[in-house]
Amino acid sequence: MVRISLFAIVLLSLALALSIAGIVLTYTRLSAETPVAEVTFEPVGAEEFNAYLRLPGEDIQRKYTIYGDQWRVDAQFVKLKPWANIIGMDARYRLDRLEGRYADIEQQNTGPHRAYDLASRYSGSVGAWLLPWNFLIDAQYGSSTYTDISTSTTFTVYRAQSGLLVREQPVRAIHSNAGGIGRLFHWLLGDQVPK
Repeated sequence: MVRISLFAIVLLSLALALSIAGIVLTYTRLSAETPVAEVTFEPVGAEEFNAYLRLPGEDIQRKYTIYGDQWRVDAQFVKLKPWANIIGMDARYRLDRLEGRYADIEQQNTGPHRAYDLASRYSGSVGAWLLPWNFLIDAQYGSSTYTDISTSTTFTVYRAQSGLLVREQPVRAIHSNAGGIGRLFHWLLGDQVPK
């Protein structure tokens, strides 16, 4: 009787450990993010900026002139079924466009505007890449993210499993000589990062 109880405890403990590992794996895979672009800005004139875009694997920043008080990046996006994410496959994307925009609708309709094609080196749609594997596809759509322009911020665009998102970090924290953890604590506390 004692042997059966000890065996049951070990078996239940193993089942609990596997369940927890499965939950952690599922959460990690479904919330996975990958940086796909980094953007910084330099003022040129009134609501005119040079946008410096760096893509993964490229050593040279691309420079674009944009107008407005906000910026936006668009992508073609293919969301995979959750089970495909869990087994290790990631959503597919192709950055399509970078442009400036205005928070004010009237300015958007009347102000200068410029958009740039980021997908010119690709042919076809991103969904076409997965046609032989269409049983993996949950949805195909355009994904876009935008935010206010700041010249003191580095913006990082991420590909999540369901679309694009952007996070910002003060330029001073990125370029600081402070150590990684010290810099993080200063940034979290809102303190000035030592130069």
